[in-house]
Amino acid sequence: MIREFSVVLLVIFSLTVSAQKKNNVVVTIGEVPVGREEFEANYRKNNTNILDEKDRKTPAQYMDLYVNFKLKVIEAQKLGYDTVKSFVDELKGYRAELAKPYLTNVSYNEEMVQNEYYRMQHERKASHILIRVTPEALPADTLAAWNKVSDLRNQIIAGADFSEIASKSSEDPSAAENKGLLGYFSAFQMVYPFEDMAYKTPVGKVSQIVRTRFGYHLIKVEDERLVPGEIKVAHIMKMFPKQASEETIAKLKLTADSIWIKATSGADFAELAKKYSDDKQSAANGGVMNFFTPTNMVPSFAEAAFALKNDGDISSVIRTPYGWHIIKRIELRAQQPLEKMRADLESKIKQNPQISKYSDEAFDRKLRAEYQLKTDQSNFSKIIALVADTASGKNLTIKLEPIKDNVLVSFSNLTYTCGNFNDYIQTQRYAPVISNPEPALKELLDKFINNKLLEFENTQLEIKHADFARVYKEYHDGILLFNISKDKIWDVASADTLRLQKYYDQSTKKYFWNERFKGSVIEAKNAELRTKVESLLDGKEMSKQELTDLFNTKTENNVQITEVAVEKGENPIVDYYIWNGPKPAGFDETITFVHGKTIQNEQKVLKDAWGLYSSDFQEQIEKEWIDSLKAKYPVKVNTKVLKKIQNIE
Repeated sequence: MIREFSVVLLVIFSLTVSAQKKNNVVVTIGEVPVGREEFEANYRKNNTNILDEKDRKTPAQYMDLYVNFKLKVIEAQKLGYDTVKSFVDELKGYRAELAKPYLTNVSYNEEMVQNEYYRMQHERKASHILIRVTPEALPADTLAAWNKVSDLRNQIIAGADFSEIASKSSEDPSAAENKGLLGYFSAFQMVYPFEDMAYKTPVGKVSQIVRTRFGYHLIKVEDERLVPGEIKVAHIMKMFPKQASEETIAKLKLTADSIWIKATSGADFAELAKKYSDDKQSAANGGVMNFFTPTNMVPSFAEAAFALKNDGDISSVIRTPYGWHIIKRIELRAQQPLEKMRADLESKIKQNPQISKYSDEAFDRKLRAEYQLKTDQSNFSKIIALVADTASGKNLTIKLEPIKDNVLVSFSNLTYTCGNFNDYIQTQRYAPVISNPEPALKELLDKFINNKLLEFENTQLEIKHADFARVYKEYHDGILLFNISKDKIWDVASADTLRLQKYYDQSTKKYFWNERFKGSVIEAKNAELRTKVESLLDGKEMSKQELTDLFNTKTENNVQITEVAVEKGENPIVDYYIWNGPKPAGFDETITFVHGKTIQNEQKVLKDAWGLYSSDFQEQIEKEWIDSLKAKYPVKVNTKVLKKIQNIE
């Protein structure tokens, strides 16, 4: 009776667990169930920190996007994309990097957190002198480098100018030009020994000698300033081509000036960025960039951005080494309090072995205890005896045949034999053929055990760390999504020009030019010739060839004619004559004029709107593909579970 009752309880328990699992499934795609936790984690991640509130989704709205994503990933796995060598290698490399912080035991304390928080709030400006010496350098080379840097410090303390010494003696290649000046920096932006010494040295003073992996340094602390916080801006950029001439840069300035006039006259900044900015990544988002501080942005750009006083203010056209920029302030936020930054600070400290010292021994001890490691001391003693018996000074292996299969180490459900240990020794290229082998073998055994513990711990990360499993799966699915989308959508749309032409021919034409000027910009040799050409064209239409034949000779170009078809803001000269724009800098209206007419709402042909129609074509291809996937993998949403998921406010 008791046994029958136990069986009944077991059946009831199994049915209850099964029902709970089923009740937790929010959607089933084909035969793949998706639990509420997985869906909710993705929903919250993709609907938090949204720049535009209109892009925020409810769980029900997000379900459509999520299903489309999962359909593609499931199809990629069905087609074997996850077995391709390039995918396996990329994922393996990513996992190795992701696993590193989980396979060490980095200790840190409150003092470290407080120090790094202070340093994130206070930037230091410093100069340095470097005398190079590698970590592997011979003692004699290390001493020579030390003596050299010590002599330089003595000269500076005695009154020599730091910047002059830096320009003449520093082995940092940039010192000849910048005299050692590094500018401002804060926490986590320099190698830690350098950062630590820079912040421990009073402003205006020269540091003690400090060594990093690059060599020996002297640091002069020039200034400290409070970080004004983080700023978010939008920008419009006209990028300098490589090795651009000053003439090209000046022409780009004219274009930037005309955009600035639009931006400060009430035009939508985001639309201007999408249309004109050469920074395509931010342009797609209306020019909006991520938050930055003064030290992690190009100095000239950061200076102009932080000089803006109010949200919505727009800078003048400013120059950086990369181009002309117009900057609009979106938001300035003060440094966050310590408790809000604590988790991020602790994570950065843990991942930086120079800040808080790797403690491999502590992590090894932790794993040995957790997995109940056991070492068979009897078999280890037999290994030592065999080595001593065979020691000849020539042997490169240990003859372990009598005990090769004896268990030496065990932990969790794993066992390793004396033979396994011997194989490891050979990979270390170490032959313990010595009169007293025990200490050397003990060191090798500890390394062997640590190696095997780390290998096993690596296999447990998904089980032990939910955050690791989530990020790893996101990356796994992200690679699959990219690869299959490339094959099924992007490559098709870009390569199949015949299908694109057919799509264009059959689609409703929806892309039109704004008001455009079509004609010529004509520059004459002198004012008299300008008047003559303009009079000739009054009420007439003449081609470029007709004009050049009439006024130019083989040896002399009296008239230069540039045919244009431009919208307002694209050509400063046309803007000036046609749309009452500002007079371009350096422009001579006595010799230059425009001839042509403005055209309203002219339809863009395929070559003019290739990118737009190609994007629409991609959307059609994707929709057709998604429809086919939904037919292949039926989607069943559990609305009862979906309704339990709270909206993100």
